[in-house]
Amino acid sequence: MHASCVQRCCATGARPLHTLPTRPVAPGALPAPPEAPGLLAGLGAARTLLQRRAADVSGPQRCKASGGGAGGAVPGPAPDNNASGQPASSPSQTLAHASSFEDHAAAICGKITSLFPLWVVMAAALALGRPEAFTWLPTPFITWGLALTMLGMGLTMRLADFADVFRRMPALLLLGMGLQYTVMPALGWLFSRYAGLPAPLAVGIAVLSACPGGTASNIVAFLARGEMALSILMTAASTLAAVVATPAITAALAGTLVPVDAKGLFMSTMQVVLLPVMAGCVANQAFPAVVARVARFTPAVATLLVAGIVGSTLAASAGAVRASGPALLGAVAGLHASGFLLGFVISKALGLSGKVCRTMSIEVGMQNSTLGAVLAALHFADPLTAAPCAVSACTHSVMGSALAAYWRRTTKDEEEAEARGAAGGSGKPQAA
Repeated sequence: MHASCVQRCCATGARPLHTLPTRPVAPGALPAPPEAPGLLAGLGAARTLLQRRAADVSGPQRCKASGGGAGGAVPGPAPDNNASGQPASSPSQTLAHASSFEDHAAAICGKITSLFPLWVVMAAALALGRPEAFTWLPTPFITWGLALTMLGMGLTMRLADFADVFRRMPALLLLGMGLQYTVMPALGWLFSRYAGLPAPLAVGIAVLSACPGGTASNIVAFLARGEMALSILMTAASTLAAVVATPAITAALAGTLVPVDAKGLFMSTMQVVLLPVMAGCVANQAFPAVVARVARFTPAVATLLVAGIVGSTLAASAGAVRASGPALLGAVAGLHASGFLLGFVISKALGLSGKVCRTMSIEVGMQNSTLGAVLAALHFADPLTAAPCAVSACTHSVMGSALAAYWRRTTKDEEEAEARGAAGGSGKPQAA
């Protein structure tokens, strides 16, 4: 029997147990159990065979999962390694990295946009303290900056949006535009006549009051829990109407103070407002996927452009603005505060909801002061005429943001109560 075991061991290549070297046993220690190299060799051979079979089976499956044919396609070559020895990135991984970078960039742009009042106030303070920080900007910067801002606004809309809002809430839209072009011009006439300002500043107040709603009002309406669709479309509709309304109202209010080129105002408003907005709408209609990606960054660009326009406008007449600072700031702040108040009170008197009243207040109280600054710089000889519009950009942004913060805190319970009431109302018919 021992001889047959030796013969089988020789046949398999294993060594007989009695020929294996033994380990020395330390004094007082138990001897180790005998090793079985034949068994270990057999297990090693079996493991190698199983690994080969597993590789043969999983190879086609990996190829199929990676896009190969369904009928046992031949596995592709091993992935190429780059210089660092790491596997090369696949196209899907590259796209994922690009998408992640784009998301991070969009998040940063969102934070820049949310701090809009801060950038405007900082630009105004820098322009008044250090005018040379903005005087180097070329003259066309103001015009092209506003045109790009209006283009960014147009990229957020489609031509069908106007028809949709006219269909859903035509009365509210017409009411908002009516308040925009009646309440603010009336207030502008009062403040330009009775605030005791020099003629150039009085004309600037009149120009400011004739402007449409400001693009920053949409951000403020969002923060104030307003009616966002109404806010956006009121801004867009009043902006388009400004092509005719702003020159006409400016001529009526300021025509008795200085000569007003109504035709020139009309052409400039069309060039820097109507054409860019319509171009953005058409681009959004024709290339929605591309515009959807670009539109994530345009609000931040518009924010920085507006801050630059405000700084450039104030820097051009920094000395005169500092000299008449208290009176000018009081007139501009009074104009906007009255607009906020009357927009809310009139809407409330008409029995509109709190959300709509807040939206009306914001849209009436906040003006497109950037447009006013551009029109004043292009069509009035005295650079001081644009100063009220530049001061307005800071004033209405700060006032609107403070008002939005107040409303956001005080209307949370109201919103929840309205939601519960709507849910209860919708549940009763179902129960019946």
